[in-house]
Amino acid sequence: MSITATQIAKTFGSYTALAGVNLSVPSGKLVALLGPSGSGKTTLLRIVAGLEHADTGSGRISFHGEDVTDRRAGERGVGFVFQHYALFRHMTVFENIAFGLKVRRRRDRPKPSEIADRVNALLKLVQLGEHGKRYPTQLSGGQRQRVALARALAVEPKVLLLDEPFGALDAKVRKELRRWLRQFHEEVHLTTVFVTHDQEEALEIADEVVIMNQAKIEQVGSPQEVYDRPATPFVYQFLGNVNQIRLPVRGLALSGEITTSADGAVAYVRPHDIDIQRFAVGLPGEVAVVRSIHAAGPLARVRCARGLDEEIVESELPRSRLDELELAVDDTVLLRLRNPKTFSEDYAI
Repeated sequence: MSITATQIAKTFGSYTALAGVNLSVPSGKLVALLGPSGSGKTTLLRIVAGLEHADTGSGRISFHGEDVTDRRAGERGVGFVFQHYALFRHMTVFENIAFGLKVRRRRDRPKPSEIADRVNALLKLVQLGEHGKRYPTQLSGGQRQRVALARALAVEPKVLLLDEPFGALDAKVRKELRRWLRQFHEEVHLTTVFVTHDQEEALEIADEVVIMNQAKIEQVGSPQEVYDRPATPFVYQFLGNVNQIRLPVRGLALSGEITTSADGAVAYVRPHDIDIQRFAVGLPGEVAVVRSIHAAGPLARVRCARGLDEEIVESELPRSRLDELELAVDDTVLLRLRNPKTFSEDYAI
């Protein structure tokens, strides 16, 4: 079931939440809406679900080519999972999952035996087969979120929408649950859109990442595409650490060659794409001075100062490379850049 949102605009008074957004989600894909707070991602998700409505006349929502813009949320066939579970505390896990089926109109309601079969199948699917008689307060945060997911799936939705589903969990549980979600999606292949502000989360589990900023979509692509080939300065800075080095410089080595750039340009370079060499006269590279070394973990972070204004440049090196260089604070070194990308200074971020 594909999802298409066309020219969606949404304002709250004088505040613009969405400014003519177009989104296409392929059938069966797991798509992440990624962006900082206030970028419009949750508003877009809620409009797709029918929980919010776009500004009058601003656009349309379609599921697999069928216009659902004017349909209420309950008529769209959407499963929605909230950040804070929204489970009924007085109901068992089984009863929570069965709730959406039991409250259907009589003519649409499955038989009790069919409801039981479906709930038990979902409990097994979300790896909670032995927990049906427990109450939400007897479960961990990760287990409660899986119950919320099973409840959304019980009504056999056409699409599944998740609003920061792991936001209320601690870091360790988040990592475990997002790996589980990726595996779960590969089993059910249900078209899924989830909202997150966690870059690592989106890049790890999504088939496609939609990066939003200031009510617009900045870039859409696979995790590798958006990380390796960012389309804008915002995307480059949002997806992980990055150095911004003003050009031109006297002898900046890019992929082993000396190059320069027009005045006012900025080179965006990931720390792991900056190599460090011991200073030697005649070798290409930008002269810098080591200011700090942080060597805990598999990668070492080396901060260097370059130029008269001592612009700080951070490099990430394998520990073996750091040991080979035998660097110390105040050593003079040469910086060599790989895979830099430049944007003109007047680019609007």
